Amino acid sequence: MPERDQGQNRGEGRPETRGGYHPAAYPWSQVKAANRAERVAERITLRDTGALVALLRYDLGRRGVGEATIRTYGVGVRVYLAWCWEGGRDLLAPDVEIAHDFTRALTRRGASPGTVTTYRPAVSALYRALRWTGATTADPMRDAPRVRDPVPKSEKRKPYSQDELRALLAVATPDERTLLLLCGLGGLRNAEARAAKWTDLDWGASTLRVTGKGGRVRRVYLGRVLRETLQDAQGRIQGRTRPQYLLPWADPDTLRTHLQGLCTQAGVPYVGRSLHGLRHTAGTELYRRTRNLDDVARHLGHSQLETSRVYAEHENSATRAALDDFED
Repeated sequence: MPERDQGQNRGEGRPETRGGYHPAAYPWSQVKAANRAERVAERITLRDTGALVALLRYDLGRRGVGEATIRTYGVGVRVYLAWCWEGGRDLLAPDVEIAHDFTRALTRRGASPGTVTTYRPAVSALYRALRWTGATTADPMRDAPRVRDPVPKSEKRKPYSQDELRALLAVATPDERTLLLLCGLGGLRNAEARAAKWTDLDWGASTLRVTGKGGRVRRVYLGRVLRETLQDAQGRIQGRTRPQYLLPWADPDTLRTHLQGLCTQAGVPYVGRSLHGLRHTAGTELYRRTRNLDDVARHLGHSQLETSRVYAEHENSATRAALDDFED
C-alpha cells in the first residue's frame, strides 16, 4: 500500500490525487527504507512539491518540532522548491553556490532580512530530511551567508501597553479574556495557549504546566488576576467545545482573528504585533517590575538569557527617568 503512486503537485491550480492520497499527505512513514531514495527521486522528477513538503513535515514531526515551526518551514521550502524548479536546478546535487544564489534571489525579490533568516533553517531542514532518505548527502545551507537585519529585535514585535491590554479586556468575552491573560500575563505562545489543559493546572501552587518549544516544560505562575479568570472559566466549561482545554479554539488563526477583532473594537493597533505581542507584554511588564532577566527567561521559557534581553529594550523607563532628571 505505501508504494502506490502519489499525485503531482506542481503548484498549478488544484492538486491532483492518485492512489487515494492527497499530495500533501504523502505517506513517507510507510515507505520502506530501501525505497526512500527512489521515491524522492521520483517525486523530484515530477516536481511534486506537496510530497517533498510532506517529507519535511514527517521528518520534523518525528524529531519533536512544533507545528508552528513546521508550518513556517513549509512556506520557506515551497519558495525554495519553486525557485529550483524555475531555474532547472539540481536539488539532490546542488551547485556549491546555490545557497548564495538563493539568498541573493530572495533579497532581489524584496524579502526582508528576517524572512531570509527564517528560510535558511527551513531549507536546511529539507536537506536533513533528504539525507535521511539516502537520496543525497548535500547540505548546501551550511555555509550560506548570513543577512544582517538593520531593524533591532525590539522594534519588530512591540508589546501591547498595560493601558492597551486593559482596553482589550474591557471589550472581551469571557473566553477572550482568558486568551488575553494567558498570553498577556502568562506569556504563553499561540500553540501553548491552545494546548493548555485543565489537568495542567496546580491550583495549590497557582501554576500552569506549559510544554513549550522543543518539548521543554516550565511552570508558569498564574498571579491573582489570571487565577481568578481561570476559576471563572472552569465554571463555564459544561457543554463547551474542547472542554478539557482552557480555550475552546484549536486553530491558531482563530486566536489571531479574535485578537484582531478586539483590537478593532478597542481602537488598539494590531498590525506588527499580532498575538505574539501579548507575550512581549508579559515579558516587558515582568522586567519592569523585577529588573531581572532571569525571572523573565524562566517565566517565558527562554533557553538563552540573551533572548529575554529584548524586554529590557522595551522597558527603558529607568533610562528615561535618568535623562529626564538631568540638570544643566
